[in-house]
Amino acid sequence: MSETKHDEPYFMKDGTLVIPFSCPDHSYKYWKKEGKQLSEILTDMNVDKETWQRFTSDKFPEDAVIEAASAAAIEAESDVEPEVEKV
Repeated sequence: MSETKHDEPYFMKDGTLVIPFSCPDHSYKYWKKEGKQLSEILTDMNVDKETWQRFTSDKFPEDAVIEAASAAAIEAESDVEPEVEKV
């Protein structure tokens, strides 16, 4: 383990995610009943997309936002009624 004491999740130099047993916030202990999902922990840690994909198959937050915006735009377009040409 590192020479400094960590009380919150962190990454080792080799990319290993460490959630210390001494972490006072039990929500970071995803294996416990009260724990957050791993994707929520990664979001809290503000990891990049490459790191995200190493630990979870959930959608990367930025990708999910883009996908939701795209779906909303498509839905908005389908709600517009076509103009009827007046003769």
